[in-house]
This record gives sequence, structure tokens and C-alpha cells, in this order.
Amino acid sequence: MGGQAFALSKPPLHTPRMPPEIYAQVRAQTHSILRKYYSHVDSAIEAPAKESYGDVDTYVYGPLDTAFESSETGSIVVAQNLAKVLGATKFMRQTRDPIINLAIPWPERGDEEEEEKKEGKYVQLDVNICSTLTSFTWSLFHSAHGDLWNILGSTIRPFGLTVNTRGMHLRIPEIELHDRKKSMIFLTNEPSQILKFLGLDEERWWRPFGNWEEMFEYAAGCRMFFVKESVDDKGAPGEATSEGETKGNGDVEGQIGGEEGKKKLKSNDRRRMAKRPIFKAWMDEFIPKCRERGTFENARVTRKQIQEEAIRIFNIKEEYQTRLREWNLEKQKGDLWREILLDCVPLEGVDPVLRAAATRTLKSTIMDGLEFDGVVPRASWKDDEGLYDQGEVRRFVQENWERAGQIGLARQEARSLERIKANTGKKAKENEVLAEVEDRKRKEAPV
Repeated sequence: MGGQAFALSKPPLHTPRMPPEIYAQVRAQTHSILRKYYSHVDSAIEAPAKESYGDVDTYVYGPLDTAFESSETGSIVVAQNLAKVLGATKFMRQTRDPIINLAIPWPERGDEEEEEKKEGKYVQLDVNICSTLTSFTWSLFHSAHGDLWNILGSTIRPFGLTVNTRGMHLRIPEIELHDRKKSMIFLTNEPSQILKFLGLDEERWWRPFGNWEEMFEYAAGCRMFFVKESVDDKGAPGEATSEGETKGNGDVEGQIGGEEGKKKLKSNDRRRMAKRPIFKAWMDEFIPKCRERGTFENARVTRKQIQEEAIRIFNIKEEYQTRLREWNLEKQKGDLWREILLDCVPLEGVDPVLRAAATRTLKSTIMDGLEFDGVVPRASWKDDEGLYDQGEVRRFVQENWERAGQIGLARQEARSLERIKANTGKKAKENEVLAEVEDRKRKEAPV
């Protein structure tokens, strides 16, 4: 929440940004207290050279007492118990995330002025409760070094890789242009495997960086990072969709940075530049400086190579092929309906009722395999991959749409007659029952 969780509470609490010494003091005290109640307690490595902090983020896993076990006592009770042991004045629970925001009194220091002590300042402490040891480890890894994952994310994205709150994923090029979420296949959430795959030193990852430049040089060590030689170059083949990214399996364009690179950024990256000084410095200063120095000019891998390596190393070949095949099948069905069944049936000069009946009949014949005039046409056959011969489908539709309309109307009329017969029979049955009831009433009536 960046220290603003209690700004709108009633009454609002003043949680100003903390200087490094206050942050370090509160973090150490928090860890010391929480280790009495959880087996794992830690905070992510902070970004380098931070001058102030909005809140203290702490991750916990493995309750040692049932009072801190949500499944035993419920999350509200856990929040109350955390507030009690941490000396919080107020707490809030996040609706969708297992995060408890707590406001604890600002630590007093001997050098504070009397007026400063009366301000009623608080520190926002966020306790992230992890349900598994894996999620605990991943959270510390994914949150480490502040904006480092924003930087790495913009580097690996053009190569078909995405790292989010769950882990690292490979995107299938043919699918991502239409549905990014469906295109992603989970690879791993093991930090060591990810760092190795990206070509980054694991031992160095788990130590703080002294300054931004040091962190930038580390990020540039990713084997997918390279700088476009000149911002005036036309670049590699493919239509760019964001900085360094091309559609499909085209070669990847190098990082551009600066004002020209900003134009090609995705909207969320542009927002990061406006709000995140480290990411802005990476784009505006570090990348252009690499171009000036002539460093990181050559691409070390292609998107195709990364794709093939990911499939082999993380053993996802079967899932990749299945996902792509299912997508192609679903996509072809949509294409058949839009581009053939609808487009090849004339619109002008045709009775709308006949046209609607024709498209329904053609769809049931081709996609559902129903007989057409007593036979199953070749247009409904599929190959070994489950795909239709689109040329055969188009020919069949163009030659038979009118007959399909006649069949459809006949079927519609037959269904209507069946409904009329059913309703007539139902009405007759109801009349018969009513007559029996009336007859019984007459017989039972007193004379």
C-alpha cells in the first residue's frame, strides 16, 4: 500500500515515510516478535539507495500457535492476535490478499522534539501471510530489490517469457496475440531455476545492491538483454508491439530506451516510468549509455531458441502441443463460422428467415456431423489433427446453402408441428383429468 492504507480510515492515521534508521528498527523488532509465532519470518531485500520507506513489508509462514492459524481460528482472529502482539493501534485486512495492514506507534527517539512526539505518527506494517513454504520463498524472491523485476520483465517479455506472482511462464506466440492469458504455460517458481535460465548469478541475487548502477549492470547480465545499435534503424523483421517485442516468431528488436523507446513501451511500463524513478533511470539513462559505450549490442539468443530451451528444460512439450492444438481447433471453428458459414451465404436478395435456417443447418451439418440429405458430407470430415479442410467447407457452403435453408425450414416446421401435437395432447389430458374430478365431485355430493 506504500504506507497509505490508513489515510482514508476513520479517523485517518498519519503514516509518514520513514527514514532508514526507523525502518531498520521497526523491521528488526517486528521480525523478533513474529518469530515467536511463525517458523519463517523475513522481509524482501530492499531496492538500493532508498532514502525513505512507506511501510514495512514482512512475510510469514508456518504458525507455531493455533491462535495464528487461520484455518483454526479464522482470519479476523489472526489479525486481532497480530495487532495485539505487535502493539498495533489499528489493523485492516485486505479483501483479496492474505495481507494484514497494522498501524503501530512511531518509535520514540531521545533526540525528538516535544512537538514531534505529539504529532501522533504511526508506522504502517504489512504482514503477508503465506499458505505454503513455496509461496513464502517465491514472495521474497519476486519482491526483492524493488524495481528489479520491472526491469527484467521488460527485458524478457519480448522473448516470450512472463514472470508474475505465481512464477515464470512461457507464452505461445500463435495464441498471445488473441488471448495473452491462455497463451501462458507455467514453467517454474523455483528461484534458482529461473535465475539460471535467465543467465543471472544466483549468489549475487540474494545480497543487496549498493546503488542503482550496480543493480543495472547485474540486470544487463541477463542473456536476453541487448541494446538496439541505433534508434534510427528499421530493426529486425516483425511488427513491433512494444519495446523490443515483435509479433509471432519474428526476431526480437533490441532495447531502445530514451524518448524513442518510451513511445514503444506498453501502457503499464509508461506508467512505471512516471512513478518509479529506478525504472525511469534504467530506460532514460542506462540503456542510452550502453548504446553510447557500444556495450550489449549483440543479441545472444532468439525468441525461438528461448522457446525451444524452455520446452526442453521444463518438460512442457506435451502441454505446449496440446494447448496449441486445442487453440487451433477452437480458432478454426470461429473462423469457419464467421468467414465461411456467414460470409458465403448471400445476404442481399435472400429471405432472412431462409438465410437463418441455412446457417443453422450448415453449422449443425459441418460442426456437429449431422447428415445432409441422408449423407455425411466431406466438408464435416476432420484430419488427424482435428482440423477441417476449409476449401472443402467453403465449396460445400457455396453450392448447398439454398438447399440447407430448405432443409432447415422443413425441420423447423416439423418441430412446430410436434410442439402443437404435444400441446394438444397435453390439453386433452388436462380436460380428461378435469372431467374425472367433476364426475367424482358429483358422485360424492350429498343427495
